[in-house]
Amino acid sequence: MKEEFEDGKQHDLERVSVKSDGESVAVTKREIQGWLAYAAAAEPYSVVCISALAPIVLESLASGYGYQTGNRSLPCDTCEVKVGGLWLDTASFSLYCISVSVFLQAFVFISMGALADHGTRRKTFLLAFSFIGSISTILFAAVVKDSLYWLAGVLVIISNVAFGASWVLYYAFIPTMARDHPSVLQVRQNVKSGTDTPADYQFALDRVANSLSSHSMAIGYGAGVTLLIVAAGIALAMNQSNYSLQLGMALTGLWWFGVTFFVWKFMPAQPGQPLAEKTNLFFYSWKRLGKTIARAKSLSETFKYLISWFILSDGSSTIISLATFMGKKKFLLSNTLLMVGAILVPLSALIGTYMWLFIQRRLNLTSKQTLLAISVAFALVPIYVLIGFSEVFGLVHKVEIWPTLIYFGLMLGAFQSFSRVLYASLIPRNKEAEFFSLYGITDKSSSWLGPLITGAIIENNDTRWGFVFPLAMMVIPLFIIWWVDVERGISDAEKFSIEHTDAKDGM
Repeated sequence: MKEEFEDGKQHDLERVSVKSDGESVAVTKREIQGWLAYAAAAEPYSVVCISALAPIVLESLASGYGYQTGNRSLPCDTCEVKVGGLWLDTASFSLYCISVSVFLQAFVFISMGALADHGTRRKTFLLAFSFIGSISTILFAAVVKDSLYWLAGVLVIISNVAFGASWVLYYAFIPTMARDHPSVLQVRQNVKSGTDTPADYQFALDRVANSLSSHSMAIGYGAGVTLLIVAAGIALAMNQSNYSLQLGMALTGLWWFGVTFFVWKFMPAQPGQPLAEKTNLFFYSWKRLGKTIARAKSLSETFKYLISWFILSDGSSTIISLATFMGKKKFLLSNTLLMVGAILVPLSALIGTYMWLFIQRRLNLTSKQTLLAISVAFALVPIYVLIGFSEVFGLVHKVEIWPTLIYFGLMLGAFQSFSRVLYASLIPRNKEAEFFSLYGITDKSSSWLGPLITGAIIENNDTRWGFVFPLAMMVIPLFIIWWVDVERGISDAEKFSIEHTDAKDGM
C-alpha cells in the first residue's frame, strides 16, 4: 500500500522489513493504526469515568451506607462513612480514592519505567495494565448495593493506577514511532546522502511527532465523547439512578477491554536493548532512575522543561476544578447540565487539537512556539473570570458558561498534545519509558497543590479570587519554557543516550 506524507512523496507502508540504516525499521500504516487505537480504547476511561461519573458514583454509594455527621443514629443528610478505622465525609470519599491512586501511580511508574525500555516489555506492560484497568472498570456492574462502597473505591484505585501506567507507556511510543515513520526515515537517508540537513531531519521529526500525537489525542477525545453520550443515554433511560451510572462505567471498561485486542494484534512492539542477565527486575528501574537524576545537570534543558510542566499542568487542572465548583455553587447547574459541560469540553478539545495543528503547519511553528501560544491563550481563561469582579461580564451570567467551556476545550487537547511532543524531543534515545514515567509523575504529583492553595484562598472569599493562583501558574512557566534551549536539549539527550548505557553505568 502506498501512502503520501508531509514531504509529498509516497512510501510503501506494508514492507515492515525496509531498513534505512541497519537499525530502524519503518512502521506500517496498520501498525500506526494499532498504536492510535489505544487512544480510542483508554481515553474514554478518563473522560467518562474519572472526570464525570466516578466521583458521583462513589459519593452516592458512600452516602447510601453513611451516617449523619455528629449523630450516627440518624438518617444521612451531611454524611460520613467508616473506612477501616476512620470516619470520612462521603463528599471527600472519591477525593481520597483518587489521591491514593495518584500515590500508587508514582510508585508503579518508577518501578516499571526503565524496565519497560528493554526487550518488548513496553508493549507487554501496556497490554497487561490495559486488561487490569478495563476488567476492574467492568466490575462496577457488580457493585449492586451501597454496602459495597468500599469495593467501588478499590476498583477506582486499581483502574486509575492501571490507566495511568498504560498511558505513560503509550506516550513512550511517540518518539520511537516518529523516528521510524517512513517520511522521517526518508529524510534521514537524505541527510546521509547530503540532499537534506540535520535541521531538515529535526523539522520532519517534529512534524510527524505532532501529527501522531494530535491524531491520537483527537481520536481519544472522539471515543470519549461518544461513550459519554451513550452513558448519558443509559442514565436517562434508567431515571438517572446511581446504578445506571455504574453501567455507563462498566460499558466504558468493556470498550477498553475489547479494543485492546486490536492494539495487541497490530501495535508494533518496537523492542529495546535486551536486559542484562541476573538483573533484579524490581529494583532495576529505581537504580536506573537514581543514576539519571544524579546526572540531571547533563540534561538541564529536559529537567527545566519538566519543572515548567509541573507548574503548567497544575494550573490547567486547577482551572477545571474551580470551574466545576463555580458551576455547582454559583450557577447551581443540575447534573444534566454538568453532563452537557462534560461532553462539550472534550468535543471542543477534539476540534482544538486539529485547529492548533493546522495553525502550526500554516505558520511553520515549532512545538515550543506552538505550546507557548496555546499557554498564552489558556491564561486568558482565569483573566476572563477575574474580569467578573466588574459584575458586567466574566462568567457573571449563566449564558457565559458555554462559550467559556468551548474556548477552554479548544486549548486543552492541543495543550496536552504539544507538551508531550516537545518533551519527547528532549529525552534520551532508548530511555523513553523511563523519562515518560517522570513526565507522568510530574503531571499527577502537581494535582494536589492547586486545590490546596485555592481552597485556602476561597474559604472566606469570593470563588473568583481562587483564579489568581492558576493564572500565576499559567504565566510563570511561560518564562521557563522560553528559556529552554530545544536544540541544546536534543544534543544533550543524544549525548546522554550514548554515554550512559547500562554497561557504562555499571548496571
